[in-house]
Amino acid sequence: MRPGLRLTIGADLGEVARVQAALAEFADAHAVPAAARRSLGVVVDELLTNTISYGFAGRDGGEVTVAVELSADRLTVTLSDDGTPFDPLSAAAPDLAAPVEERRIGGLGIHLVRRMMDDVGYRRSAGRNVVTLAKRLTGGIAASQGGGRSMNVTTRTQNGVTLVGFAGNLDSNTSPEAQRALDAILAGGGKKMVVDFTALDYVSSAGLRVLLGTAKRLNGAGGGLRLFGLNETVKEVFDISGFSTILDVFATEAEALKGF
Repeated sequence: MRPGLRLTIGADLGEVARVQAALAEFADAHAVPAAARRSLGVVVDELLTNTISYGFAGRDGGEVTVAVELSADRLTVTLSDDGTPFDPLSAAAPDLAAPVEERRIGGLGIHLVRRMMDDVGYRRSAGRNVVTLAKRLTGGIAASQGGGRSMNVTTRTQNGVTLVGFAGNLDSNTSPEAQRALDAILAGGGKKMVVDFTALDYVSSAGLRVLLGTAKRLNGAGGGLRLFGLNETVKEVFDISGFSTILDVFATEAEALKGF
């Protein structure tokens, strides 16, 4: 029998974190490769947040079921809900060419889902929206590297530059905490900011919104935002969303601080 997980939640954004914790435990227990686990974290955050925010408007209650099945070379996730009929995959592709100042904050979630999964499908069945996702496991199941389930933010100042460290996940659950930390720096007069992603497991579109909004404000104040230490999944998210070209991304702290 293939390893699997099934979890049903109410239409409450606070439940997304519980689902992510359960998925992380499943991935750890069954040695799901780190890259696949991170991609799963991103797309589940996007779809659950989208469904709960918009799929149950004008009604009380509702439920979403998340089912995971793991085979030797494939991770399959099915999300179903009893909300308003809607195909999230019909969303138009975002404009990825606009510079920071003109870039719309938002609209990237479904684009990330399409690009980070190998197969994505939607159907309406028995009064429910059903989205099926699949990720191929290159090389089969291997040792998992674990993953952050929450957010830890640290700050320090060096030569007039504020260095911010994000550890864990930067997603719909933790982005408000990250936003508060960055807002406090801006309120204190900080204009130059370097964000350390070395210990960041993954980032979803909620985290991208925080970064873009901060970059806009820093640029407007005559300062700037620089980032470094992106792992392969965070870099993939940046590449897919176009953030690799509109934000200043470096490999190391020394490179990010040079000439800033």
